[in-house]
Amino acid sequence: MSERRFALVDFTHMGRLGCLRLYEAGHTYALPRAIAHAATKRELVAKQRPPHGTPPGIFRLPEVLTEAEVVEAEAELKALRRHALEVVDPEAES
Repeated sequence: MSERRFALVDFTHMGRLGCLRLYEAGHTYALPRAIAHAATKRELVAKQRPPHGTPPGIFRLPEVLTEAEVVEAEAELKALRRHALEVVDPEAES
């Protein structure tokens, strides 16, 4: 499943298949959930274009989103999903 995100800065990500992907600032991309979550945590992307956003400098090197960050984000998403699906027993809290 993917999520649409607006790239705030240029960044790269090396996929599991070994291909490097460049995401350019100022464009909207459909990102896999784990990549979107990891990039959001690093403030590389936003859900939509900021109203008063300023473009990054042209001499700035792209940020690198590591596979370790994506794996960590994937684990967080799984934990959140598991927590959301847990059955709450009101008698157990008494």
